[in-house]
Amino acid sequence: MANLSLKLEQKTKLMQVQRLTIQLLALHGQELTDFLQEQVTDNPLLDIRYHDVRGAGDKTEKPIDNIKSRSASLESQLMAQLRVLSVPKPVLLAAGLVIGSLDEKGFFQGDITSLGDGYGLTEEDIEKGLALVQTFDPPGIGARNICEALIIQTRRRGDGPPKTEALLTQHYDDFLRGKWPKIQQSLELSDKELRAIRDFLKTLSLQPAGQIEQDEVYIRPDVEIYLAEGGNLAFRWLEEIPDVYFREDLYAEYAAQKDKKTLSYIRKARRAFTDLASALAYRHLSIEQVLNCLLNRQEGYFLHGQPLAPLRQKDIAQETSLSTATVSRVCRNRYVLFDGKVYGLQTFFATAYNSQRDGEDFVSDKAIMKKMQALVDCEDKEHPYSDQDFADYFAAIHITIARRTITKFRQKLNIPNSNIRRRCR
Repeated sequence: MANLSLKLEQKTKLMQVQRLTIQLLALHGQELTDFLQEQVTDNPLLDIRYHDVRGAGDKTEKPIDNIKSRSASLESQLMAQLRVLSVPKPVLLAAGLVIGSLDEKGFFQGDITSLGDGYGLTEEDIEKGLALVQTFDPPGIGARNICEALIIQTRRRGDGPPKTEALLTQHYDDFLRGKWPKIQQSLELSDKELRAIRDFLKTLSLQPAGQIEQDEVYIRPDVEIYLAEGGNLAFRWLEEIPDVYFREDLYAEYAAQKDKKTLSYIRKARRAFTDLASALAYRHLSIEQVLNCLLNRQEGYFLHGQPLAPLRQKDIAQETSLSTATVSRVCRNRYVLFDGKVYGLQTFFATAYNSQRDGEDFVSDKAIMKKMQALVDCEDKEHPYSDQDFADYFAAIHITIARRTITKFRQKLNIPNSNIRRRCR
C-alpha cells in the first residue's frame, strides 16, 4: 500500500506589480530607460516622452564628476562566468544575488537569511549560490572575511605547505597577533616549515578583487545633494528618465470595434500600464524617502564635516515605514553627487557603539576608524599601538568596543598589525 502523507508549506506569492516594483528598484539610469523602451515596444498603447531633468529655468548644465567603479566591472566579469554554467535555476538566481551583494574588495556583505526574500529562494539556495561564486576567479571572491578568503586561495592554489590551512582555521587570531612560537608549538612545525608557511601566506591577496585587472567603468550619479536657499540641504534628480503615458485615443478607437479579443487585449494593456505606473511611482517615492531621511540624519556630516552619525538601513526602514529589503535595494549601487564628488549611498551608513562621554550616547564606526588612523599616523615607530592598546584607549574615553572589533576595523583600514608595523620601520 502506498505511503501517503500531507505536508503544509507556506510560500510567498508576489503579485505582478510587486515583482515589477522589485525589478525597477534595482535599475539605474540607462538601464531603466532601456527597460521602459522595451515596455513601449511590447505594448502598442504605451508611448514615451523625453524631457530635460534640469528644468526649463536651469540654463547652465551642472558639472557631473564620474568615478571609476571597481565593483561594476567586477560584477560584469563574475556574471560572465556564471552565464556559462549549467546549474538549477534557484542556484543560478541565488548566485546572481550573491554577486550583487559583493563589496568593492570582493567580499560577500549580504545577509544569507534575508537575501532571497522576494525571490522565492530558501536559505539553502543562497548558501549553494555563495558556494558556487566562491569557485569563480579570482580565488577568494565571495569570501565573508579575510580569513575565509585566505583559506579559499590556499585550497585553490594546491601548492601550499603542509598545515597552512590548519594554521588559518585553528590559529587565525594568533596569526594576526604574530604569535609564531605558540603556533609553531601547537602545530608541531619546524623552523623551516613555519618559514615556508609564512612565505606562502605573503603571496596571497587580502582583497580578492584586487587580483584581476578590471575595465574602467564610469558611473553617473542618480541625484545631486546641494545647499539650498536658507542653508538647508536638498537634492535634485540627475536621472534622465522619460515619461511613459497611455494612449487613450488608441484605446477608445480599438474599444469602439467591440471585438471580444480586441477588448480583452486592450484591457490587459491598460492593466500593464497601471502596474508600470504604480511601480515607477513607488520607486520614485522610495528613493525620495530614503534620501530625505539620510539628509536629515547625516546633516552634521554634509553641512559641517562632522563624523557620520550612527545609522543603519534598519533605522531608515523604521523611520520611513519601508521594508528593510526595499531600503537595501534603494541603496545598492546607487550614487549621489555632493560637493563635486560622487559617493555611494552605502558610505553614509555607520554602526553605533555605546559611549558615555558628555552629550554623546553613541559614536559611529566611521568616527572610530578615523581616530584609529590618526593614532597610527602619529604613533611611536618603535612601539606601535596593538589592537589591545586601541581598545584600552577607547575604553579610557568611555567608548565601549571589543578588541576583536578593533581588529576588524584595522583590517578595513588596511593597517598591518603592530608586529608588522614595527618590523617595517
